[in-house]
Amino acid sequence: MRRLLFCILVLAFCQSARAALLPPEFTKSVVAIGFIQTTVDPGKPSTSRWVTIGTGFLYGFLFKDDPEPKNRLYQVYLVTAKHVIIEHLAAKRDLQIRVNPKDETARGTEFTIPTEPPPPSARWFVNPDGSDIAIVQINFNLLKEGNYDAFFLQGDTHAAPISKMKEIGSSAGDGVFVVGFPLNLAGIERNYVIVRQGIIARLEELFNKASRTFLIDSFAFPGNSGGPVFIKPELTSIQGTKANHNCYLIGLVVGYKPYDEVAISTQTKQPRIIFQENSGLADTLPVDVIDDTIKAYMQAFPTIQPPSPDPSPNR
Repeated sequence: MRRLLFCILVLAFCQSARAALLPPEFTKSVVAIGFIQTTVDPGKPSTSRWVTIGTGFLYGFLFKDDPEPKNRLYQVYLVTAKHVIIEHLAAKRDLQIRVNPKDETARGTEFTIPTEPPPPSARWFVNPDGSDIAIVQINFNLLKEGNYDAFFLQGDTHAAPISKMKEIGSSAGDGVFVVGFPLNLAGIERNYVIVRQGIIARLEELFNKASRTFLIDSFAFPGNSGGPVFIKPELTSIQGTKANHNCYLIGLVVGYKPYDEVAISTQTKQPRIIFQENSGLADTLPVDVIDDTIKAYMQAFPTIQPPSPDPSPNR
């Protein structure tokens, strides 16, 4: 009997060990942002390739609440870091996002997001408070009807703003997932998202309103900017604290923290060359900034008619 009980416990442990800590559908909310680069060599056919400059993700802002989750309606936005797109906006260069079809044999589809669309179309919007964030409203129904393998994160259930982070006991040392497309590694024909692990390095400054961002201990490279950060669920916790059993969106990466190494001249004793390195710490904006930016957008453009609100992707 004891042996049978032992086997059952081992089996249960193995089953839980195989359970995903990052819901697979969450990664389907993440898209590559970039453009098609065409190269022309004299005497040779032109070649084109996808170039990733940053990461974005689809976020659903609750438009109409309902006691039944499947009946709630959302306005869906593409969210990224402002510095990913700002130079292209200034130069009036259109950017694209690439989305995977459900057909795994088909290449990804690029959708152009114009920098200056004709009214009343939605356009890129940056938060007027200076936060490193940009959004643009999209029609998720078009992706759904086009049979694309896309998902949007529901702000009311999949995200943890500062108040929720306090409620679930988030603190420095909690594990996180950083999702995106660093170093142009999105994939040649389809998006293949890269998931890295890390931990929350410093959170108290955000909770105490001494900072507008928090730090995570995870390497972020060019292309990671704008990508979502998810808090990792934990099965156990130390005495006096509580374990978080859910995976939540807690923010987006806006850049790494550099450190400088200075080469000193042996002759003049003055700095000669400064080498800037990646410290392995990354600045992260909390989810609250996403909601604040969406509200600011609605106030700035009250006459723009949004696409029909989208039902939950779980519907």
